[in-house]
Amino acid sequence: MKTRIKEPNFLTVPDAARLCGVSRNTVYLWVRNEKIRAYQTPGRTNLIRPCDLVEFMEQNGMFVAPELAALSREDRQLDAADPQTRPTEAGPCVLVVDDEPSIRALYLRMLNNLAPLMQAETGYQALHLMTLHPNIRMVVLDLHMPGQHGLNTLREIKAQHPAVPVVVVTGYGADIPETMIQDGSIACVINKPVTSETLRNAVTRFLPGSPAA
Repeated sequence: MKTRIKEPNFLTVPDAARLCGVSRNTVYLWVRNEKIRAYQTPGRTNLIRPCDLVEFMEQNGMFVAPELAALSREDRQLDAADPQTRPTEAGPCVLVVDDEPSIRALYLRMLNNLAPLMQAETGYQALHLMTLHPNIRMVVLDLHMPGQHGLNTLREIKAQHPAVPVVVVTGYGADIPETMIQDGSIACVINKPVTSETLRNAVTRFLPGSPAA
């Protein structure tokens, strides 16, 4: 059975406006001026973590409702349990995306000591982590995952982070449109089963800042 990944809590701008007792436009202004940290979905909806909103409210002497404080504590506990949800100042990082924990573990072993590594179980989590961590500079992506197909994840990655190279690892190479290879959306395709040499060579070749990049 696959391990379920606990998702962070999020508030919309209207939620934040109601909790702060101000208008939506005021919260939009705070977000735009980076007073409150927010994350944008592919559809450009601003989402705010309760812990970030509480931090802003406390800094500005605003009343924090007990329900909001409880959500903030959940976020802090999640951050403590999973460092992937916290920003990091590490160097260029590789994000490994695959729904199989054993496969992710294998790739992480293959890439050990080559670059800082992070992992995601779904395309949705991958996009969230890339929002949190601008130092993710390369993605190793499986195609067949639950929730959102890898090609859709790839399109969203390239729309939001066009400079990030994506290495696709798949046993279904025939599913990849030729145009996505020709237009540079995919840095390269690695067919399963994957060897350590092939994966390490791809990362060394395409990771910005690596000697061969």
